[in-house]
Amino acid sequence: MPARLTPYELILEPLEREEFPAIRAEGEQRGSDVHRRDQFLLLGHAGATLGEIVPEDADPESLDEYGELLYQGYQFWAYGRRLYSLESTVTTLLTEPEYDLSDWIFAAPPACYLQFPYQKLWARVAAEAPYEPLDGVFVVAANTEERADSGVHVRVQMVLGLRSDRPGVSLVSYRDDLDPAKIAARATRPWRAEGLAYANAIPGGERKGYRTLATTSELEALVIRAFHYLDTHPDRLERVTDAANEDATHLPYVRVT
Repeated sequence: MPARLTPYELILEPLEREEFPAIRAEGEQRGSDVHRRDQFLLLGHAGATLGEIVPEDADPESLDEYGELLYQGYQFWAYGRRLYSLESTVTTLLTEPEYDLSDWIFAAPPACYLQFPYQKLWARVAAEAPYEPLDGVFVVAANTEERADSGVHVRVQMVLGLRSDRPGVSLVSYRDDLDPAKIAARATRPWRAEGLAYANAIPGGERKGYRTLATTSELEALVIRAFHYLDTHPDRLERVTDAANEDATHLPYVRVT
């Protein structure tokens, strides 16, 4: 299956014409590091652009998530729009209760979008909210010297409930500092209060092969495992440059099999 239209194309791509270049130019003029979220969002053009992408009926509490979406989208654009489409067999492997990373040292692109099979994974924005299908995750991974015991600052944003006829999306963000040499302990067996990690939590979902992300530990492990797979299976990566139909992305992407 070809990669689907991404949230970048549906929400953020129009910003490539004027807004993203203006943000970059302002950052250079002011001496701001546009790859640091705090400095990025203080830029005038970033603030004005944020007002353009937030839906009119958005909850005020969602502004921080849309700020993260703008930041993630800019990094995705600035670092070459790296899109990885993970097929179902790979996603199944990555969401087993246990996963062996051996002595792997964390490696990841500075920014990318990981897209998962349609309605394979489900998550929710809060414990009382309904589950929604996970389209994918934006990820920014940057080296940091702010803490002596960690070397990579990782920011992840899940995109839930993405549809071409929906004006907005549901967003859930997560961030942490990781020690690249001690990554296995964070992803081998992710934590869940009850039951196995990634087990289906939607009534009837077992028959459809659903898996759910119920904890930040599961989300973190999924991202780490995905990067491990990309790094250790170069022969399973296929670059695709042409869209198969109107519902497919037009961005060049890497099919992960």
